[in-house]
Amino acid sequence: MPIEKNDMKEGILETHDALVAEDKDSKELNLTDLAVMLWRARGLVAGITILAMVLTLTTAILTGKYKSEGFFQFGGAIPIMPVADKLAKEPPPGIALSNYKRYEAVYNSAEKYSDFYVQNKLAGDVSAESLLQKINSREGISNLIEPIFPFTKLDAKKLGMESNKDESNNVIGLRINYVATTPDMARSAVLLLGRYVMDAIIYQNYSDMLRFKDIEISTKITKLDNDIIEQNEKLEELVRKNRELKSIISRYPVSTEQGARQVVSVTEETARYLSPTAQLTTNEVEVAETKEKLIKIRRDKTQTVILGEYFGKTKDMLNGTKSGESVLRGLEPIKIATFKDKDLDNEVIKEVFNRITIENQTASSLYLQKSRFIAGPDLPQHRTTSLLIALLTGLALGFILAVGVVGGRLWWKNNSLKLQK
Repeated sequence: MPIEKNDMKEGILETHDALVAEDKDSKELNLTDLAVMLWRARGLVAGITILAMVLTLTTAILTGKYKSEGFFQFGGAIPIMPVADKLAKEPPPGIALSNYKRYEAVYNSAEKYSDFYVQNKLAGDVSAESLLQKINSREGISNLIEPIFPFTKLDAKKLGMESNKDESNNVIGLRINYVATTPDMARSAVLLLGRYVMDAIIYQNYSDMLRFKDIEISTKITKLDNDIIEQNEKLEELVRKNRELKSIISRYPVSTEQGARQVVSVTEETARYLSPTAQLTTNEVEVAETKEKLIKIRRDKTQTVILGEYFGKTKDMLNGTKSGESVLRGLEPIKIATFKDKDLDNEVIKEVFNRITIENQTASSLYLQKSRFIAGPDLPQHRTTSLLIALLTGLALGFILAVGVVGGRLWWKNNSLKLQK
């Protein structure tokens, strides 16, 4: 007997409704079963959660880092100005930005740190070796050192300093940080970084200065030689003129009383006269002035020759070391060696000795004493990652993993027969 279309549609709808109801009942049943199974498997859930917490906490402890930070201050104007070149107005403290960019390029160099590492015999020092690996890595150490300025652009705007062209905003210090596996290592690395940066700056300063000192001093000595020759020629000319004037006066004694009759210069409107005696007096004054100039030039040459000897020895020392601190500490022995055969009772020589002494003491004070850490580096007490956060993270991950395991077992139990069919 044929089945009517309406009956077929009604049968299909009834079957669909029954399947939807069955699926709904199945879902409700699965959630209930999951809750029951979680309770029944609470030991497994607790075990998985505790295991995850232990693993997370252990990982945090083993891979935890400590961050140390310090503020390194520049104690004055860098580079230091020679005593002879100082003006009345002292330069502002710190490093001009243009100079700092040069120093930054130097101390960011892996080759420079390698020289510092070898020169100071740092092999075996854990912090030094860690820094060696860091500077040889792709990121380098640029992110560990931050320049500090007296004021930011916002500070300048608040203080109304936009139009003040004379205001200096030199780099007055560095904020140095380092992250390591132990607190002592982090602190030691920051200390070593501060020492290394200052060493690189000292070496660069003396390298720049001594690179041109030798040729400058040689040029100055040559110029002084020419000045001496020129003044000697002038002196000889004045002496000859002096003899001639004395001869004229001796031959014409009456001319000394005729000052108004000796022509000096004649113009369309007037004429000037000067007696031979007055000319002789003027000539003798010029002779005295020329002799005085010669004394000053010879004095300058004597001092310049001594400075050339001193800077020649410092240049040789610079070529034999890569450490700025070693160069700075070696200046005093070189000074002593330079003046050991000199007469220090001679004021000309003593002045050079004192000038070098002042410059060396000023440089030592600025670079090795005033430039230092004024804040930190601190010994960190806490890890960069909190153990409590790691513990809570492990708790959440462990519980989610446990629910996943129990839920997977429930799904397999409900669907294994269907999958077999």
